[in-house]
Amino acid sequence: MSSKSFAIVAAAVLALCAGAAQAATQNGFANGGFETVGVTTPAASWLQAAGGYSLSTDAYTGSFSAQLASPAFNAAVMLQNSVEQGGLAPLTVGDTPTLSFWAKGNAGGTGIVLFALRYLDGGGNIKANSLNQFFQGSINANTWTKITYNLGAVPVGSVAAFIEFSQGIGPIDAGNPAGKVLIDDLYLGVTAIPEPGTYALMLAGLVGVGVIARRRRAA
Repeated sequence: MSSKSFAIVAAAVLALCAGAAQAATQNGFANGGFETVGVTTPAASWLQAAGGYSLSTDAYTGSFSAQLASPAFNAAVMLQNSVEQGGLAPLTVGDTPTLSFWAKGNAGGTGIVLFALRYLDGGGNIKANSLNQFFQGSINANTWTKITYNLGAVPVGSVAAFIEFSQGIGPIDAGNPAGKVLIDDLYLGVTAIPEPGTYALMLAGLVGVGVIARRRRAA
């Protein structure tokens, strides 16, 4: 076997091993990139609890992001229950998902912007609660910023992940301008520990590379 052929085969085997060893992830919210436009609300799977939630073509990736821009003395709110609105599988007790999303904008001269993440049981009772997490001080109007948060392990009895984004604003005048906040690529991911079968596949791949190397030396 030529050096070039050996390199190609070895790279393929190692890529297979790497793919097997890569931690599995699961999205805890549907349409987190806001690419699927809704029928009754701006984005599919996302409910609108107050005016001012829309879609923007200024996106971190893809074609759309969610935009929160409330009128004076009001709020823009969007929310999702991962099971009821998202149609996703129930949470796994004991997992420790990390919430992440990209945000850009300015909440306004008298504005705030926040998210609240909760884990709910089948009856909608709160099992874990992040409370209000304000992030207007972490974003700016010119560049996208990644926000991450971990609520801890999913408690016993939890079925669904619930998230609410809200932008509120007070008086608007020349000194207190209105604002808007964009949100994109929202993700609730859980990292899985590779199973024994994954390790076996990695070992088999490495053994294969060794066999190829020995045959090449013998030739």
